[in-house]
Amino acid sequence: MNKPTALIFFGIIAIASVLSFLTLTKCGKDPSETPLTSLPSDAPAGATESQPGETPEPESKPTAETTESAPAATTAPPEKKADAPAATGIFASPDAAMTALAAKIGEKNFEAFLAATGPKAVAGGIRAEVKAIIENPDLKLDASKPFTEISKSAEGGRWSLNFVPATSATTTPRQIYADLAPTKEGGFDIAKISLPVELTLTDAADDKTTDPAKPDKKAVVMTPEQQSDALTVAHAFAKAVIQRDFNTARALADAAVTDERVAALMIAVEEGEFTLREERPLVVTLSRDDITWVLTRVDSDEADSEFALELGQVGSAWKVNGLTFSKVLSALSEKAGGGNIAYSPIVEDPAGGDSLVLYFEFDEAGLTPRTSRQLEIVADILKQGSERVVRINGHADALGSDDYNIALSDQRAESIRRTLLGMGVKPAQVITEAFGATKPRKPNFLPDGSDNPGGRSQNRRAEVLLDF
Repeated sequence: MNKPTALIFFGIIAIASVLSFLTLTKCGKDPSETPLTSLPSDAPAGATESQPGETPEPESKPTAETTESAPAATTAPPEKKADAPAATGIFASPDAAMTALAAKIGEKNFEAFLAATGPKAVAGGIRAEVKAIIENPDLKLDASKPFTEISKSAEGGRWSLNFVPATSATTTPRQIYADLAPTKEGGFDIAKISLPVELTLTDAADDKTTDPAKPDKKAVVMTPEQQSDALTVAHAFAKAVIQRDFNTARALADAAVTDERVAALMIAVEEGEFTLREERPLVVTLSRDDITWVLTRVDSDEADSEFALELGQVGSAWKVNGLTFSKVLSALSEKAGGGNIAYSPIVEDPAGGDSLVLYFEFDEAGLTPRTSRQLEIVADILKQGSERVVRINGHADALGSDDYNIALSDQRAESIRRTLLGMGVKPAQVITEAFGATKPRKPNFLPDGSDNPGGRSQNRRAEVLLDF
């Protein structure tokens, strides 16, 4: 290699070395020495920029409490508002929904209550009354049972918020109903807020009502919301039966349910010392636009039972138009353990309708403790209107002569009459008649001619017809 060529060769190498050094120096600079001013294009959504020396604040995560009861933040972006339960009334569970409502009631804040239920849950016709209950300083939620489940069906469930006096025992306890419906997303929506039926029984103008202290109560006033709700009527009827409130129960039933049948159910419930089951006393077995079937579950210390209500629409109002309580009677029969006295407080009247029935010991006209308790209910009904009349038909079994049995059946009817008068019923309200052994309910003798003690026990009776 001659000298010129060598100079050119080494010159090229020197230039390449300088270029390489400059490139490596630029690309190898320590990134920690330069503030971060941008994020790579594949950074996760929601990441934010930060300055040196600062710790980025973590993104806020909604908790169960905030998603169930807290109102939506006013600065939240649109996609956040769609999930805010305060606006939609969507909750993770029925218990979460009721807990959230109870919290708003505890604050005496009706507007917060509305926010939790959603804007359409409280109908305008009852909004003022719901507000008055929630904000009433003399009412508070029951600390032991602030809310209870009343019923459950395929469409959802009904719960009650239970208010008790806060400062005065004279304040009437109240309830507010909340209907919860399952959502497609698996949560629960507060579909409806309503109030129990509270009947206004007005004094009926009747010249036959002679006792001004106990006026006859006939006219019934209900709100449109109450009239359109079969479950509300069923619950009110069940509570009236348990409380022996004949007038209210009668007002909630149509003419297809006889007075005797309503009274007999009250007698059976009282005899068995039944009360409404505390949790979920009502089970809706059928619900259509024009008919609803409801099982009412009752408990006692010795037995559990139920009676069935069929409800239909009468005009614009729901009414109880069918009443079955054979299971209650079976429970009472088992409780009695058989014996020589039959038990069934109601029988079919051959002339149509139903009759209450009271039973007697063999060859006796005196009342048992059971029949005395039954007559207390009958007396309460009769004393509510002096025009109400009861017809008592005395009966006997076939043992003994005809004359003897006529006299015995008359003594049984008279024994009931005297007892009712002693309970405050007026003489003109009680009519008696004796039939002896001429109208047996069951055969007194078996087909082979032998004695039938079970049949005779059901013939030693007095039938009571409420002639209203």
